Parts: sequence; structure tokens; C-alpha cells
Amino acid sequence: MGKAEQAGDVEVHYRSCGFCDQHCGTEVTIDRATRQVIGVRGDKSDPLSHGYVCPKVYALKDYHHDPERLTAPMIKRDGRFEPVSWDEALDFTAGRIKDIQRRYGKNAIAFYFGTGLAHVPALCLYTPLLATTLGTTQVYSSSSVDCHPHFLTTTTMFGNLGAVPVPDVDNTDYLLVIGANPAQSNGSFIIAPGMPARLKAIQQRGGKVVVLDPRHTETAKLADWHLSIRPGADAAVLFAMVNILFDEDLVDLKHIGEYATKLDRLRELAKPFSVEAASRASGLAVEDIYTLTREFAAAPRACIYGRIGSSMQLFGSITNWLIVAINALTGNLDRPGGSMFPRGAIDSIFFSDRCQDGVLPHGRWHSRATGLPELAGQLPCSALLPELETPGEGQIRALITMAGNPVLATPNGGGRLTRALEKLDFMLSFDIYINEASRHADVILPSEKSLSRSDFTLFYTFFMVRDYLRYGSPIFEPAENSRTDAQIISGLVGRLLGTSALEADERALRMLHQQLIDQGNAVAARFSFDQVLQHLGAEEGQDRMFDLLVRTGPYGDHLGENPDGLTVAKLKAMPHGVDYGPMRSRIEEILYLPGGKIDFAPEPIIADIPRFQRWLNGSQPEGLVLVGRRQIRSFQWMHRFPTLNKGPHMCTLLMNPRDAEVRGVQHGQKVKVKSRTGQLVVEVELSEEMREGVVSLPHGWGHDEPGIPGDSVAKSRPGVNYNLLADETLMDIPSCNTMLNAIPVEVECAS
Repeated sequence: MGKAEQAGDVEVHYRSCGFCDQHCGTEVTIDRATRQVIGVRGDKSDPLSHGYVCPKVYALKDYHHDPERLTAPMIKRDGRFEPVSWDEALDFTAGRIKDIQRRYGKNAIAFYFGTGLAHVPALCLYTPLLATTLGTTQVYSSSSVDCHPHFLTTTTMFGNLGAVPVPDVDNTDYLLVIGANPAQSNGSFIIAPGMPARLKAIQQRGGKVVVLDPRHTETAKLADWHLSIRPGADAAVLFAMVNILFDEDLVDLKHIGEYATKLDRLRELAKPFSVEAASRASGLAVEDIYTLTREFAAAPRACIYGRIGSSMQLFGSITNWLIVAINALTGNLDRPGGSMFPRGAIDSIFFSDRCQDGVLPHGRWHSRATGLPELAGQLPCSALLPELETPGEGQIRALITMAGNPVLATPNGGGRLTRALEKLDFMLSFDIYINEASRHADVILPSEKSLSRSDFTLFYTFFMVRDYLRYGSPIFEPAENSRTDAQIISGLVGRLLGTSALEADERALRMLHQQLIDQGNAVAARFSFDQVLQHLGAEEGQDRMFDLLVRTGPYGDHLGENPDGLTVAKLKAMPHGVDYGPMRSRIEEILYLPGGKIDFAPEPIIADIPRFQRWLNGSQPEGLVLVGRRQIRSFQWMHRFPTLNKGPHMCTLLMNPRDAEVRGVQHGQKVKVKSRTGQLVVEVELSEEMREGVVSLPHGWGHDEPGIPGDSVAKSRPGVNYNLLADETLMDIPSCNTMLNAIPVEVECAS
């Protein structure tokens, strides 16, 4: 069980916190006799987080003991959910899926998975089994709402979807943060727990932190310099920086130079975007743009980090392409202190699509109703509503949601999407709650409690600043009627294929072995599947999958070839995890474009430059624009926990006092916020943090929809659904990522 100590019935166990990306190590104290969680605190011996935890971790007790958490499969009858046996739920579900696909074809079923999947290792490992069995091309995820510009950039520049450059924050001398708030998010697309302390460490060693954001965020308060930029103008400033670098002979690619192609093309594309034009568009002073560029180029080690704000906008792909380009032009790509490519302690099997035979994993097929292209086998969420609503052959008749809530996570989710879900022939939700999306389901399949299953560092290894692994043993025995995610999915797939759950589980392992071979894992390629089975043993489930990843990884025992190497059995004896060191330069390993080069002017992205020029020349919205904001105690599905949802209301509209004065708005007053797609009534909070002309709401609230039983804490403070104001037709064109920042809005006093 991985106990650190035991006194009577009181025990201390070591686990990773699963509430966000960061994998902070925790000490969980329990009472074995009563099966109660007594307390949670940071694990000071964890080599990645060093004892740091954020406030979310303290909700673990609420989470484990939540009386509203589903503990049995549910089937809806006469509009009400009833608990049923697992056999009845899985038989019914398989029958409905087979019937719909027999009548309407494989693509009549859509599959949506949310960010929560990344925090449940078994869901990660067994989802490919279910998706392959379904055979549908109607696959959607929350990634096309907040991060596809990153992935399109890496796909087109490197031919490698998962080669996302990660800031080496522990060694950099100059960190430029664009549209991110790591002091509240803990970091996203960078796994480095305790970001506030890491930012301070940059300053303590003589470095500098600069933040480019329309709000004086919590990160900006820690920074040396905050530049308040007009939302959407990031690309204009970055183009101007490229011009300055070339004009002042500040370009030095260092070892990246031998891999670079189309640098001259990049220079020509940047020329029309002068510093003066960038100043007009962004609201930044000309002198500040010059100073920023020169300081960045002069720093011994520097990197630009862009995240939500750089993605969820009209020109996210151009912005993220230029971020990578500037890191490279200044010699800060793939070197310590710059932006690097984590190897990870295991092979990443997520977002691992690569260019094959000159074909990028982008645009290989398109959505039926809108013609929008796939990226890494997923269609953008912008295409989901039209696919649900447009009649004819191929219309979506059924939807499967997994660890996600598209009603709160996608544009217009509480409006058009809710109405479309009500018309489906069938809906299945893999979820542990009845929420805004799963309430529309015909069947809900809940997994066992998180403290009753093993845990493993799996999804986010390709974002980690160190090669780190951690295994967490189950703390409690599973409840009698519960099933693991592996058992649930294998049981459903077995019924769909007419085989046993055991055979389906082995099929999932076979698929993982083959994926490793296809990705170039030399260890996996040296062993047949039968040999792999002999080494891993016959016990099915997620731990067997973990063992295959560990043993074929760079530090593994290579299935016996390297006896001193790592196995899951050895990892279990390391309750605090293991750290194999920092990121290393490895540019040759991540390049998959023909010739092994970097494309500095990728056609799918640069084709959008004329649209950006038109925007700069006068099509920017006038009046107020809305942006989101992160809150360290807030996470969409965690608003139900008393530990986090207390104190002052968090779902407020931040507004600059001068904008409020013009509209006759007072602090604490209810205001009406209107966009093209909807309107909300919310309390306003006046703050000098906000740039004039910009207002801000947090994302993930809006727990006031009817038909959700219980949920008293969230319902008592429901907040408002940001996405009702988001226009699903507005997006970053190259990646089709939804525009959830810089939404034109009107604000007026509510009657």
C-alpha cells in the first residue's frame, strides 16, 4: 500500500495529486478502520514538487467522501436515473451502439473526451481500444478548445504533433510569459510544480520575468515587467520582434541552424509588420517593443512561454508559430535555459502523431457539415454542433462523452449544444457525476474511487521539466460493486466484438505494444507480443500496461535485457517517485519532416497571414472585449466541494473603473453581459488590474441548469457559463481552435 507510517488505524500514504497537470506529491493520512481521509499535505520528499501543493489538493477529502458521487451504473427510465447492475448497463449500452451503427453507419456515433481523461491513467490507456472498436471518425476533445494552435505549430514546423517546446524555467535568465498565468494555473503545457517559487528563483539568480497580458495577473504581480497588451494583438508584436531581430543582426540559431529551412521566407513574411503598426494594434509603446526584443536577444538564456491566451484567439496558430520561431532565432530552442523538448521517463503515447511518408497528421479527412479538417485524428469542437444539427447521411445520432462536460467546456454549450443533446437517439457518459452534460445521457458508467485504484505518471510526461516517474498504490480496497475503468471499457468492448472482457483487455495491451513499435521503440520491436506477455504476466488491467511502458522506456529493464533497469515492481518501492534528471537537447530525435528539417514558414499557418493583415487594418472589434481568467481554487467540476467553493464569490466580471464609470456601473452591482450568441447576468468587480476596454470572467461556471440532482454546494453559488457568450463560428482558421478570448461584448446595468 506504500504506507510511510502507521499508528494504530492511522496510516500515511504517498500519492500524486490528480486535480491538475502538475502531479504534486502528497501525503494522504487516513483512518483505516473508518475508511476516512483525515488530512492531505505536500510530500517534501517528492523530487518534482518538493512539498508544494496548491489549495485544490485539500479538496481530496471532499472528493473521496462526496455523497453525490455515483457508485453504480445508471440507466435513465422515464426521465429519471436508476442504479442498475453492471451486466445490465453494459448489455444495454452495447446493444444500443450496435443498433445505431447498423442502421446509420459507424460515423453516426460521436466520441468526445475531456481534460479529465488525462488525470485517469486507465481511461488514457483503454480509450484507444474503445475508439478503434467504434471505428468512427467523429472524434472530438477539449484540446480543440484550448490548445490546437500549439499542436498545429509543432506538426507543421517539426512534423511531430507532441514535440511542444517546454520552457526550462529552472535554468532560464529571461522568461517572457504571453497569455498565461502560471501563478494561478500552476503551469499548463509545462509540468513544474510550484511555479511562483520557480519564477522568484529566476529573479534571485539575476534573471528577469516579463508578462504580456491585458490583465495585471497574479503572475504579472510577481514579474519584473508587465506589458498590458490589447487582446488579439500578440502576433503583431511578435512579427515586430522578428523584424527587429533580423534588422539589428540579432539572429543566432546556434546548433539549430543546420536544421533550419525557409528562414528567408520568414523574414519576408515579417517585413510588412512594422514596430509602429504593432504599437498601434497592441497599445504597447514603440520603445517597449524594441526594449523587449533587445533584452530577450541579449539574455544568456531566454524563452517565451505562451499558453491559453496565445491559443484561444483568432490568430492562435500565427502567434504560437512566431513564439517558437523567436525562441529559435535567438538560439534558445533545444538548449538549457531556453525552450526544450522533454524526453520523459516513458514513451509518450498521447498526441504522438507524426509526419509519415511526407503526409502530416492534419487534414486527412474533413467534417461532413462544415468541411473543417481533422488534426491528429480529431475534428475540432467547432464542427460538433453542425454535425449534430445537419440532417442527412452521416448525421450524429449518438454521443459518447468521457471525463468531459462539453456543455460547460465548448462554445454555446449551454445553448445550441444543450438543445442538440436533447434530440439524440442515444447518449453514453463515462462520468462520476450527473452534470450539465451527463444529465442528457441514457447511461452513465462511473469508475471506482480514485484512492481505490493505482495511480501512475502517464499522460503529461512530454511536458515535464524533468524525467520523473511516480507510482501510487491503491489506498483503500475497492467498493464491492465498483469496477475499474479498465474493466468497464474491456467489458463494453468485449460485448461489442462478441468476445470476453479478458480478451478485450489483452487486445488493449496488444495495441499498446504495436503503438510503441510504430513510434520507433526499439525495445518493444525486439519482442513479439507473446514474449511481452510472458515478461509482464497474466494479470490484466492498467498496471500491466504501466509495466510495459516503464520497462521499454529509456530507464527500464528492457524486458530483462537490462537487469538493473526500472520496472513497476521496483517503482512501487519508491513511494516518493524517481527523478532521472532535467531535459536534454535532442533536436534530431523530434524532427519528422522530410529531410529532418524545421520548417520556419509552414504553409498551413502562413496562409492565414492575409486575414491577420485585414484584422490589423481595421477589423478589430470596437468597444469592450471579454477574456477569461484562471483561479487557483477553481476547476469546472470542483465547484461542488465546500473546501474550495467558499469565501468571496469567485465568478465575477472584472472591469476597469473607467469603463464602469462610462456605463454607470458600480462595484458589486449586477450587470448584463451580451454577445452575439447570448447574455449573462453577473456581479461586477471593479479592478485596476484590467486594461481599459477589456473585461474578464472565469471559465467553467454555470451550475444552474435544471435536471441535475443534488449538487447543493455548486448550485448555491452557480456562477455563469462563460461559453454562452462564445461564438462557435469564430475560430483560429488554421487549427480551427475556438476563439474564447477577445469576445466582443456589451455591458450594462441589469434591471
